[in-house]
Amino acid sequence: MKKTFKQLHPLVLFLYYAGSVTLLIMMLHPLFLGVALCILLAVHFFDDRLKGLSRWLVFMLTTGIFIMILNPLFNERGRSVLFTIFGHRITAEAVVYGGMNALLIICVMALFVSYNEVMTPNKLLYLFSGFLPQFAILLMLTLRFIPLMRRRLAEISAVQTSKGISIVYGRWRDKVRNGMIYIQVLLVHSLEEAIQTADSMKARGYGQGKRSTYEYFTFHMRDYCSVIFLILLFLILICGRLYGYGFLTIYPIMENWQPAFKEKIVLGFYIIYLSFPLEMELGGRIRCRLSN
Repeated sequence: MKKTFKQLHPLVLFLYYAGSVTLLIMMLHPLFLGVALCILLAVHFFDDRLKGLSRWLVFMLTTGIFIMILNPLFNERGRSVLFTIFGHRITAEAVVYGGMNALLIICVMALFVSYNEVMTPNKLLYLFSGFLPQFAILLMLTLRFIPLMRRRLAEISAVQTSKGISIVYGRWRDKVRNGMIYIQVLLVHSLEEAIQTADSMKARGYGQGKRSTYEYFTFHMRDYCSVIFLILLFLILICGRLYGYGFLTIYPIMENWQPAFKEKIVLGFYIIYLSFPLEMELGGRIRCRLSN
């Protein structure tokens, strides 16, 4: 988010996103995942009015629905049978488990979309290039791989369509053949650019010594406070998870969804952790109004 959250030190931003992914994976409970999705949508709304997330909306929903449907079709575990299709039992446990996995995938995707918008390549290289230069460049290339492939494919599609090669119109066989041409051009272009990038990095001596940078980030008092705040919350949530809170047992018998009192406390800390960007934004606006 502009403004306050994006201006934090890269280490604070990385800790938030790494901790959020860990908590999303560990807290497998419909209530926790539903709350996490609402918070992440709010983060994207205050960041850019959901413009960045909207580009991935179809893919996220398609993947989530596919997982939610696929699990009951291949999994008959559970005692609560909802109905039977051609002798295959559709159980409530399988439906709930598939829904939880679908929510988890959607939340992780939404979180990584936010990560790509906040953690610029310079911030990532600043964090890891000093002691893990190969890991830093590999991580950066991996995270930008899918958006880069989408942009390249759109450019290739525009050029090929102008030449009369389309995957939208024509017979099914022609669409498949034209699609293979698209993929071939995309792979050749990507490999050529990868070779050029590798030659350029080798010529510049990347990873041979200590890397210099034109952009320096300094720790301020708010960064120290943010690190302590996030680490304490993360440790509290991990302890709560170790005691069994924030996790819904599905098999063999599904537990009651109603959270206990202590689990509600863990949920409160969970909300505070994931809402950290919103809290920083709210604090920044309050400080701005008070200063005026």
